[in-house]
Amino acid sequence: MTFMFDDIRAYSDHEVSDVLKSLINDVEFIDFIAKQRYPKLSRYLPRWTQKRIHTGLSSKFQKIHSIDDWQQQLAPHVKSLLETTISELRITGLESLDKAQTYLFMSNHRDIAMDPLLVNYALLQSGHATSKVAIGDNLLGREFVAHIMRLNKSFIVKRSLNGVREKLKAAQNLSAYIHDCIKQNQHVWIAQREGRAKDNFDQTESAVLKMLHLAGKKLGWSFNQSMHYLNIVPVSISYEWDPCDVDKAKQLHAESTSGHYEKHADEDFMSILKGLKGYKGKVRIHFSEPVKLESDHAKDWCHAVDQAIYSKYELFDVNYAAHDACQSQSSIASLTWRKRFKSQPSSVLSILQKNYAKPVELAQSVEEHKN
Repeated sequence: MTFMFDDIRAYSDHEVSDVLKSLINDVEFIDFIAKQRYPKLSRYLPRWTQKRIHTGLSSKFQKIHSIDDWQQQLAPHVKSLLETTISELRITGLESLDKAQTYLFMSNHRDIAMDPLLVNYALLQSGHATSKVAIGDNLLGREFVAHIMRLNKSFIVKRSLNGVREKLKAAQNLSAYIHDCIKQNQHVWIAQREGRAKDNFDQTESAVLKMLHLAGKKLGWSFNQSMHYLNIVPVSISYEWDPCDVDKAKQLHAESTSGHYEKHADEDFMSILKGLKGYKGKVRIHFSEPVKLESDHAKDWCHAVDQAIYSKYELFDVNYAAHDACQSQSSIASLTWRKRFKSQPSSVLSILQKNYAKPVELAQSVEEHKN
């Protein structure tokens, strides 16, 4: 597996020491950590802070010899991050999953790094093995980011390819890698769609499921066989507040008015930081039971995943307030809302209101379908 998937795979245990050495010698990485840890000191005493970070990390990295060691070392930092950016974290559903089974976790996608981080944190806290994580190659502009992601069991989805043949070959290789992970009893996390749902409309893309089937198709399996082999577990991730909500609204506004939106070079990286460090309020993660369906149609499986995610999505006061305001064609009056978005123009506020209202609409559609 190592040679066949070298261009996309997550790192293996035997590579950890060399990757950590490269990180220690990466000036950009050390400078980044110094600025995050000592923002004021790094401005006035950059060499001192960088040396301190280098010495501290060198000592810690010497104790890390495997991916599990790395994730265990990170766990307290992740816990601290969650405690400072989340007011209440609820994790449900994992008690229904068999720790001896291997799953493909498929969730709605709000935040670049937080979504898979929360899934793996939940798994780790409950005694389940952590999951391999699908990430787009657009997130790996900085070399140290690529190293850290791949140390955290991330594998690469090549989105920047242009040719049809290249795209098909990459999709086949990606599908084969995911199937191989499941065969090796390694969980996999993947978003239900390519890219974040910037308008909060969570909908599984059939292209994702069809990609997952390519490896099974090569073996002569039916679509249904591939889906059952992968053992898909829908995961609902609900944030009370989205740290990147304004950025998403501005992008949607630009696309609706000018027809396109031009990302700046470091935008995805800055979104990762904002998503990690920004306040999220209450957060709920729910793991549904594996999807059991007898169908060879991708749209049926998409619908089943969507229904599972929608039905367990947590609705917060802000969602109901936004939905009521949209229905009455008014504005949200709450003080929290006004303080959070006081500097935003009405065009952006309108999009924010629709985005926060969307989960209520999706929940209502589930209820209507039941009836």
